[in-house]
Amino acid sequence: MLVYKIVGLIFWLLIIPFCMGLLSLPLLGRRHRTPGVALLGGYILQFTLLEIVGIPVVLLAVYHGFSTFIKWYTPFLVVFALAGIWVTYLKKRKGYELNFKEYFSWKEVSWESLVCWLLFLGILGFQLYMAFTRASFDGDDAYYGVQALTAQRIDTLYRVNPYTGRSSPLDVRHALALFPIWEAYVGSMSGIHATIICHSVIPLVLIPLTYLLYYQIGRTLFKKSRGMRAMFMVLIALWQMFGAVSIYTTETFFLTRTWQGKSFAGNFVIPAVLWIFLCLFEKEKTRSRGLQLKEGWSITESGKGILGEKKEGYQGQAGFWLLLGCLNLAGGASSSLAILLSCLMTAGFGLLFALKERQPGILVRAALSCVPGGIYVLLYVALTHGLLIV
Repeated sequence: MLVYKIVGLIFWLLIIPFCMGLLSLPLLGRRHRTPGVALLGGYILQFTLLEIVGIPVVLLAVYHGFSTFIKWYTPFLVVFALAGIWVTYLKKRKGYELNFKEYFSWKEVSWESLVCWLLFLGILGFQLYMAFTRASFDGDDAYYGVQALTAQRIDTLYRVNPYTGRSSPLDVRHALALFPIWEAYVGSMSGIHATIICHSVIPLVLIPLTYLLYYQIGRTLFKKSRGMRAMFMVLIALWQMFGAVSIYTTETFFLTRTWQGKSFAGNFVIPAVLWIFLCLFEKEKTRSRGLQLKEGWSITESGKGILGEKKEGYQGQAGFWLLLGCLNLAGGASSSLAILLSCLMTAGFGLLFALKERQPGILVRAALSCVPGGIYVLLYVALTHGLLIV
């Protein structure tokens, strides 16, 4: 039984998101086609589907809402995961491949970098051990944890008052933030109690996932220096561990309230917006062969024929814009405020990007990526101000 539960957790928390994330890789530049980016993209896509599928169920299903949600959400996850595998298989036949060298090429790693990586892994292991064995409890657990448990036990979504256990009208303030429902879903699919999922399992997943996101940020900032990436990760790990200067900092939420949506908003959604725009700003070197020229290339003639000159240009922007659009909706799973912040950041960074490149079209792409989030905000306003009665 225990083995079944562990296999279920690995399947729903690692394998399914990774396979879903494979869908985004063909749209990204070659340098970003790594397993880590696939996992991050898969989680963004997973939470996007959580909102797309879950919100109508929450609003329309008064009874048996959770079982209805499982019935619809599971096929979407499986289909998208299979689609990711199929697309990767088709692309591989044409020379497409994942970039595993990023994680297994240690020839250029110095002893100093190796020491930093070992130090980071030690800090990460300590944080995971403390999160698992010294689970923190606070007043919000009476709401968020109980909402996940209510979904499992009573089969309703946001229609039971978690403080009294009695039926109540739809909690419109929180009804669109489905992070507790996702935790209940993972628990149900793995055969584990929702409270155990929240306090023991989710930190073991989201803490490494957040560090993976910070590694991608460091990989973009320190493109040519592996040693600096290692130092960057050690600095981030120490910052997270000693950043609990008050109960309101993101570092406090990161390690003591990891399973709450507010923590996911501050520690994943907001940094993910920064990562995507760093990748959009980045220029990637590409190489052309023979007469197959790409955008940003010129051709020269030499004694041996026509050659392509290696130049720098923006690659894989379509994939990152699509991920940004998904993120601006996926953030709503954690908190309604997360969507407002991510859309504001998209508008601000999009304006800077447009001014830098002198391309007004970038503003159009930024605006389009905010459309899903804008629809979410309008729905939230309509529910909270009584314009839409459910």
